[in-house]
Amino acid sequence: MPAPFSTPIPYPRPARLSDPGHDFTPEECAAFLAVPDDRLGWPELGEIFQSYLPAGDYAECAYFIPRALRFIDERGGDASDVADNFIAWAGEQKRELDADGLFAPIRDHLVALLRECLSGFRIEFGPAKGMDAPFPADSDLAETLIVSLNRSSPRTGEYPFGKAATPVFLDTVGRLRSLSDASWFAHFASWLERGIFHNGEVIDAPLFECLTDENNAVRARDILREGVRRDPSLAACWAKWFRGSSWTLDKPEEHPHPATT
Repeated sequence: MPAPFSTPIPYPRPARLSDPGHDFTPEECAAFLAVPDDRLGWPELGEIFQSYLPAGDYAECAYFIPRALRFIDERGGDASDVADNFIAWAGEQKRELDADGLFAPIRDHLVALLRECLSGFRIEFGPAKGMDAPFPADSDLAETLIVSLNRSSPRTGEYPFGKAATPVFLDTVGRLRSLSDASWFAHFASWLERGIFHNGEVIDAPLFECLTDENNAVRARDILREGVRRDPSLAACWAKWFRGSSWTLDKPEEHPHPATT
């Protein structure tokens, strides 16, 4: 887990949330603030940082930045939802955050978290939101960070985070140096093929080229086959995760073409 966000926030805890987008009732805003800082999670942080219709103005929301980042860092079941809203909010508030010296530390914190997520590939066997066990740990959060850090602003068309996820991905997963790298590669490549990765959004060209490069796919499959040889239980996991895509760990010669006459 990254170190706690330590850049000072120059605003006090708000006594009220002004709801500039008129998207909440006064009672809802009061209920968000009634929750102690260390217990704020989903839905409170999701609503306070509700992308383009936040529950407060810039200063009111900015107070909660450290708690939002800590909640995301903890990688709980709702971390990806908070991350999606928070990153969109931060992108829209880039000018104000820059003026307060907050935007670069926020970006660096999120980039460090993405790098940490992609530095190891773990399989979890308990329940997870939207996933049947077993499933890749942190896959939902890693995908959200990649998508959100590379997303353009619908208001300006600019990329507030400068597509910061792509170099992290290419420097970790894209190098295919380990079983972890190959596992993340196969996971995202098969999701991309099925239209799940990026939820249909336009994917950054270098990242797309990496995930669709056949030489990379061959290298990833070779590494995964070796992983399955060492741990046969992985075979069932990959068979499940590859379902609906052309990905398989079978070697080409194990699927000969039928003879033609």
